[in-house]
Amino acid sequence: MSRDKDKKKDKIPKLFDGSINELTKPSKKRGERSEKKEDLKKIKKQKTLYISLDTNRKLIELYGDEGRRQSIIVEDSVNLYYYLKKAIGEKNFDELMSVVRRENPEFLREYMSKFKI
Repeated sequence: MSRDKDKKKDKIPKLFDGSINELTKPSKKRGERSEKKEDLKKIKKQKTLYISLDTNRKLIELYGDEGRRQSIIVEDSVNLYYYLKKAIGEKNFDELMSVVRRENPEFLREYMSKFKI
């Protein structure tokens, strides 16, 4: 029985499917490795640039559309503020703004109903 144990100790455990020579081979030269890495990096960069240029173009269009939409909203808001304040007077306008700040549409409807439109 002790002989079987000695044989097991002498054996190299099989951790991989290959030879011992593969474990003792020198590593590849740095030049060979870096060329392959550079090529892979170049290919990856080209792919991501191609995708990102297309994506960037779409994003720019979306941001442009959104910017125009928001500009129109801001312009309308400024006009509404200015002309409404001028039309109903400063006192009534401040009162109206306090109602608007409550953020209650029902209460705002009731308040607006007292004005003749």
